[in-house]
Amino acid sequence: MRSPPQVPAADWRPADTETETLSRQDDRRLAYATYGDPDGYPVLFCHGTPGSHVVARLLAAPARDRGVRLIAPDRPGIGDSTDAPVGLGDWPDDAAALLSHLDVESAGTVGFSGGGPFALACHRLPEIERVALVGSSGPPDVGSTGRVQQFVGALSRHAPWALGRLFRLQRWVAVRRDPSYAVGFVAGETPETDALSADEVARVVRADMLTAMARGPSAVVREQRCLSRPWPFALGDVGVPVTVFQGQADANVDPSTGNALARRLPRASLEPVDADHLGTLTAAGDDALAAVRRRTRV
Repeated sequence: MRSPPQVPAADWRPADTETETLSRQDDRRLAYATYGDPDGYPVLFCHGTPGSHVVARLLAAPARDRGVRLIAPDRPGIGDSTDAPVGLGDWPDDAAALLSHLDVESAGTVGFSGGGPFALACHRLPEIERVALVGSSGPPDVGSTGRVQQFVGALSRHAPWALGRLFRLQRWVAVRRDPSYAVGFVAGETPETDALSADEVARVVRADMLTAMARGPSAVVREQRCLSRPWPFALGDVGVPVTVFQGQADANVDPSTGNALARRLPRASLEPVDADHLGTLTAAGDDALAAVRRRTRV
């Protein structure tokens, strides 16, 4: 049977997700988008995995209202960023280059889901003053993950070719299905925000998934493998303040993970959220921005 025609990117990519690129010294591009207040306090947003800069659009309105310039890069191999074997230990170098390119001297960082570890890895950068984790993954010895995440982690380590095929299939289906198909991987139902309807949120989530694998699934598989192995830094070495937002109905990241992260990070506080995985981002995203935004001195 003939496959239905592929939906053009213009039909699934939000109009305000255009990216700029930074040229790195190793002849690769790092793509990024900015949301919110262009003159506001800089906050580096680390997307999930699979994920991309597109999901930061869910925080565009609260970023604008809070005076935050939300900087959302695509990690290597994601979206328009050139692929490269960049892991948790290397990512802060890319983040530092981007902050320098944008003349940022101090910033906060927010990490969602699989982006939480990448946000924490940036603790060693002198520019980073505070971190917020939203439904963040933890190291293999911290908390627990759902069966799907355990399965994905095992495939990434032992059969990455099979995981790559699985992700290709998911993307093929997502292009052809209603946006709610993509939402099903991160939420029980599609949430709304003050600025976006449920339908608009679903379109953002689908665009996020499709952009994540626009260059193929290799980068996503690499990140899954990276996150399922011991991290290259100890939680006890993270000296900046960290606020952990953990959904109490999160089926992707068990609440025990957020609890454990808050206990083991030296300067952390826990903020329980009555929501699932995606709902934690939409419900607590504004609070996460407030947690990392520099306080105005009187």
